Formats: sequence, structure tokens, C-alpha cells
Amino acid sequence: MELLSTTDLLALALLLLVVPKIYEACRILVWRPLMLSRRFKKQGISGPKYKILHGNLPEMRKMKQEARLSVLDSSSNDIFPRVLPHFQHWMSQYGETFLYWQGTEPRICISDLELVKQILSNKFGFFVKPKTRPEILKLAGKGLVFVDGVDWVRHRRILNPAFSMDKLKLMTKLMVDCTLRMLEEWGKQGNGGETEKVVMMNIEFKRLTADIIATAAFGSSYAEGIELFKSQRELQKCCATSITNVFIPGTQYLPTPLNIQIWKLGRKLNNSIKRIIDERLTSKSKNTESDYGNDLLGIMLTAARSDESEKKMDIDEIVEECKTFFFAGHETTANLLTWGTMLLSLHQDWQEKLREEVFSECGKDKIPDSETCSKLKLMNMVLMETLR
Repeated sequence: MELLSTTDLLALALLLLVVPKIYEACRILVWRPLMLSRRFKKQGISGPKYKILHGNLPEMRKMKQEARLSVLDSSSNDIFPRVLPHFQHWMSQYGETFLYWQGTEPRICISDLELVKQILSNKFGFFVKPKTRPEILKLAGKGLVFVDGVDWVRHRRILNPAFSMDKLKLMTKLMVDCTLRMLEEWGKQGNGGETEKVVMMNIEFKRLTADIIATAAFGSSYAEGIELFKSQRELQKCCATSITNVFIPGTQYLPTPLNIQIWKLGRKLNNSIKRIIDERLTSKSKNTESDYGNDLLGIMLTAARSDESEKKMDIDEIVEECKTFFFAGHETTANLLTWGTMLLSLHQDWQEKLREEVFSECGKDKIPDSETCSKLKLMNMVLMETLR
């Protein structure tokens, strides 16, 4: 009888532990998606059917794989079906505003510009930054892009001075030096023009922009910048694989082969950034009369020593901001340069126009500086059109 009562107590305890978990799983996996889908449908917003646990991720993967098999027409600007085939497919079925599911998380696609402006203006606090997957934070850092509320205000206030026009003008010489170094490498690879060499422009532009940010924003060497670039590049590939899978809270702690690789690369990236920070701190300790520098890293390290809480950043926050600016800065700019180069190769008459403008304003032998760059009106137009 005593054994039976002990068994009953164990069963009851187990039941009390398991039932709430089962209820929570049913709420997240079934009830919540069903209720949200019904509520949005009443407002005229429908979308692809939710599938338990996976949402619409399998459909998205399949459509992306099929789109990559097609050959992109170089004379067409219609890249939407290639880049976001699932959006194009669902917009044709459900209209410009629709609901879809990334795993168990609902997502709304909105292409009405006025509605987008209204949401992002944030006057009523409707737009809240979504929770970010842990592997993405390891890659891009929990910096200005992902922090919210008072932390965002504090980070923005501290970092703003690094991007004043006067500071950016001072960086022009560093940017030119990095670009000349890249062109010199290209010349060596092609034996001074004697042999043809295929150049992967996107990879080269990413190396260039990574070098520029590492040098201009963090004062690091070319070798340190390339090491940072390689670490983030490898981590980016792992994250690209990871985010196509359903995220279940807690799975980031499981020692799967992919997680182990992400942990390893995350530590490598953090160590690279900390070495750059330590070098700056060591330089300051050797010369107590100097400051930490007036670049982005120097401004953040000065904030770390501030006594005012609204102007203070700790070392961990500095590491996260370094990851954010290094990744976001070099990736987006490299894509702009790559796309612009492709467009100019398609419209060679504009190559001639830009070449004439550069020779007119800078001469054939003079290296452009901040003053001459501001006079390149056609160049600015081409960059704006590329962004569009």
C-alpha cells in the first residue's frame, strides 16, 4: 500500500509538471496560430495555410530553391521573383498585404507605402522590434539595430558624433588608401594587364568595405580587418543554414554540429574584436595624455569611462556595437557597389559619362578627396538609382 501511494504521488507530480507543458505547447503550436489567422481574416488579411511547428518554412525553401535554378535575365530589372519568389507567389494569391508563418511566428507582408510609413513612424508605439534569433545576434551583434527603448536612445546619442560630416571627410584619405591597395592587388593578379583574370566583384567589394570599416572606424590593420571579415563570413554561412529551420527555444544550447560550429565562430569573432579593443586600451595606457581617438571605437571607449549613466557603455556593449557596424556596414555597401558595377556593365554609355565627369573634376592623375567627391553629380545620381 505504501509503494502504491508513493507511485501515485510520483504520477501526480509528473502529471502536474507535464500537463502545463502540454497545454503551453498546444497553445503555441495550434490555438494561437488558429486564433490569429481567424482574427486577421476578419480584417480581410489572409495568407498561406499554417502548418504545425513548421509554418510556411518548407514552402519558402522549396520556392527559393526552384528560383535559383532559373537564369536571371541581365537586361531586366525585375529581380523580385528571383530574390523573394514566395512573396511574389503569395501576393498574386492573397493581395499586397498577407499573413504568413515563419515557424510558429506570424509575419505580415505589407507593400502599401502609406501603410508602411504609418507603421514605422511609431507615433503610437505599434511597431516593436521583433525578437531576434540567438545565432543572428552572434553574427550581427546586439547593437543599435537590435536594441530598443532607452538603450537605443543611449547608444544613438553616444554613437552619433562618429558620423558627423566633418568626421566622415577625415576618413576619405583612409578609404582611398584601402581602395588603392585593392587595385594594386588586382594588378598583381593580372600581371599588370598581361593576362586576363576573373574577379568575383561581390567578394572583392566585401573585402574592400571590411578593410575600410576596420581601418576608419576601429583603427585596426589590414590583417585584422581581413580576419574579422573571414570570421563573420563563415558565421554568416552557418546562420543562413540555421534560420531556414524552425527555431525551438532552448535548441541553441544543444551540442549539434551546426551549433558547435556557431559557438566556435562566435568566440573567434568576439576574440578578434576584443584584441582590437585591448590594443587601443594598451596604447592609451602607454600615453596617458592622449585620448582614445576620435573614430567610432575611440568614442565608445570614452563612453565606457563616463560617470554619467546616459552616456556610458560597458565593454560587452562595445563588442556588440563593433559586430553590428562591421557586419551591417560592409555587407550593405558591398552589395551596392556590386549591383552598381553590374548596371554600369549593362549600360556602358553611362560608364563613359561617369569617366568624363571624374576626369573633369579630378583630372586623370589626381586622387579624389572629400571636396571633389561632392562635385560628382552624375556619380551621385547613379548611386541613388542603384539604391532604388
